[in-house]
Amino acid sequence: MKNSILKYYSWFIAIIWVALTLTIYSQFVNICPLYESTSFAALILLVTYPITTLLSGYLLPKALRNKKMSRFIFYFFLFTFLLAFLYACINNLFVWFERKEIFPASVIFSGLARPLYVEFFGNILSGFNVNLIFCAIRFFEEHYKKSQEHAKLKRAYLEDELHLLRAQINPHLMFNVLNHIHILMKKNVDMADGLLMRYSDVLRYQLYECNRETVSLEKEIDYLKDVVDVEKMRWGNELKVNCSWNIENGKTEISPLLLIPFVENAFKHVSRLPSEIGYVNITLNQAGNTLRLIVENSRTNQALQKKNASGLGLENVKKRLEILYPGKHELVVQKTDTVYKATLVITL
Repeated sequence: MKNSILKYYSWFIAIIWVALTLTIYSQFVNICPLYESTSFAALILLVTYPITTLLSGYLLPKALRNKKMSRFIFYFFLFTFLLAFLYACINNLFVWFERKEIFPASVIFSGLARPLYVEFFGNILSGFNVNLIFCAIRFFEEHYKKSQEHAKLKRAYLEDELHLLRAQINPHLMFNVLNHIHILMKKNVDMADGLLMRYSDVLRYQLYECNRETVSLEKEIDYLKDVVDVEKMRWGNELKVNCSWNIENGKTEISPLLLIPFVENAFKHVSRLPSEIGYVNITLNQAGNTLRLIVENSRTNQALQKKNASGLGLENVKKRLEILYPGKHELVVQKTDTVYKATLVITL
């Protein structure tokens, strides 16, 4: 992006110089000989180019970097007066050429036979306009580069933050599953084997499919289904799990691991009293660009007395949503003594 900006800037500056040359040349070509008008235009450009280039190409960027614009303003007017003086000298030089009959007499230079200081004041506006044009172009070019660099740095910062937030996915499921497999290996090897195979699909997705910015919705849902199946195998008949997956277009892209914290949170904090059978209800609907996830689980007074261990996970997903879908999501959390319900709506 930066190289393309510089390329367009260089082309634009070249066009300005060509236009300036043609403007000067056209003013004299019909009233002066060709070699005289060409010499005058060349001399004007010869003194203008280094001054405007130094001012706009070096002093202005330096002033912007160092935030010393007051010094640049001083240089701007100094160089404007310098250009006005040089233009006055060139005008008087061509008047002298015609008097010495080096060039034939012309109407325009005969009318410029004025004192040098008069020519100087008469050319201040010309010098000011030339410097202003090139400095304005350079200023906008520098401003655009700064905005692009700022956007690039912000994007890099957000990507780093996203990687960090993904890395903070609650590892409690991994520990619980591995511990459960360890117990099952002594009681039911076939069930332990099935749980291990199912959980390997979960880990495979986390390790290999989540390195991209987005994944297809169908892959993310398959991952959620695998996690739910693992939890069902762990809980057995002690928990009722109801899931509804209604997807209109599974190819729709979504940020990976964005929905799993709600599912993990539900299984982690579902009621566990021996006298009660807890429940987890998961409903996911996608129509057009709108995705709606509703996760609800039962709670108990014992769960309420525990520390809010899910706070980090919820804050994590809130940050990710603000980064990935700013202004395009709505998260509503409802809590009662017996029910925890999270509703997330995202415009993909």
